[in-house]
Amino acid sequence: MTPAYRWPPRHAPGFPPDCPDAGDVLARFAAAGDRAATLVVVTSGLRARVEDSGDHEAGLDRVRRSLAAVGRAAGDAWRPGYYGKDLALVRAATDGPDEPPPAPLAAGDSGVRHGWAWGHVPLAGDADERRTALLRACYAVAMAARLRRDQPELPQRGAADALARVPDLLSIRATASLLAGVLVRPLDGDPAQPGAADGEDPRLPGVASADGLAELTAARPARGLYAVTDVHDIEWGTSSRAGDGARLTRGNARELLPLAEAWHAARTPVDELVRRAYPLRARREALLAGHLRALSDGVAGAGRLFATLGDGLSGVVNDAEALRTAVAGANRWSEGQMHSGAGAAPLDGADLDAARRRAHFSLHVTKTLKGTGHAQRVLHVYGEPLGPDAAEAAVAFLADLSSAGPGAPGAHHLAHALRWRDDWRRHLPPPRFACLERLFATVDGQPTAG
Repeated sequence: MTPAYRWPPRHAPGFPPDCPDAGDVLARFAAAGDRAATLVVVTSGLRARVEDSGDHEAGLDRVRRSLAAVGRAAGDAWRPGYYGKDLALVRAATDGPDEPPPAPLAAGDSGVRHGWAWGHVPLAGDADERRTALLRACYAVAMAARLRRDQPELPQRGAADALARVPDLLSIRATASLLAGVLVRPLDGDPAQPGAADGEDPRLPGVASADGLAELTAARPARGLYAVTDVHDIEWGTSSRAGDGARLTRGNARELLPLAEAWHAARTPVDELVRRAYPLRARREALLAGHLRALSDGVAGAGRLFATLGDGLSGVVNDAEALRTAVAGANRWSEGQMHSGAGAAPLDGADLDAARRRAHFSLHVTKTLKGTGHAQRVLHVYGEPLGPDAAEAAVAFLADLSSAGPGAPGAHHLAHALRWRDDWRRHLPPPRFACLERLFATVDGQPTAG
């Protein structure tokens, strides 16, 4: 069986070449025998960089390059490890438990919004117990880093002190989102579960690493479909739009809502809250790994998909039907828990960057149709027009977001639609596009360019 953690450490997928995987780094530290660790987590504001860059993959690349610069500048005393859009820095505890380490943010890209937090982690017991303590602390410190990223006016105190203020700072719903929105990476490495093999994402055993996509695209494939997938509504789940009030999937945050309510009502101590939340998050991460593995396995023999986007895959497939079958199969595997949609664009000798951008537009189309019964909620291929009913549902989704206002959940989908207005013009019947144009003209109360 492949070990869950390795040394020398594996590369953190999608990061620059000198960035090791956080799971391998932290597991190695936990086995070294130090009695306590100082742990820093640096997290990033990704969505703004996605909007600036025009697509998710380019925005994520910018964030990861910024984190790599922070890690390099932290100094030899720290051991950096990377995962998702976060950086973990660990060293043997040399300061008192209440003394913060130096701020590690000097070298990052000034255009990327970071937040950081720290914790003092006692390490006792055998190697497995020490590793679990450090990984659970990584989850808590990452939550505090996200809180300080979004509320930079908070004083720089230990992670537990920052999190103790959550019931006074956030609504119950926002608290559940905080508990759910932080990656549990690395997973505990239960001996009963296989680890990732060579070429696989260390966080997602059985799913090809994002590094493999870079190798594939360097070869400039000229045929097939560039494909991207995404789990819809991973935090709050997807509701049916048939008017029956049914919930099609249960999101991470919804599962943690009772804990958030208890935190607000009884001021549950932070250590107890993390002890209860961490296993729930670990189970959801394992479910995500299984869902993405089912999707990846589903295209075997007809292409390959790579773990590029946290909860989504990118790659090249031979034909649309193979991709549709794979997404439908993965959705059945995780029925009621999580569903993905996929966008694809023909290569046919076209510029690879253009095909990737078109595939992301088509993925956006599936998001406007989530919760409906339309076939293009599962897969949309660029160039295939939407029929009248699907077009009406898509425009209604965007109109509802506009009515909800810029601060409502999912408002970024409307910003994406505005950026892709020319693509919408190509795919919508003229009457529906005219409705969408009127909607664009009212976004943020400002007329938009024609």
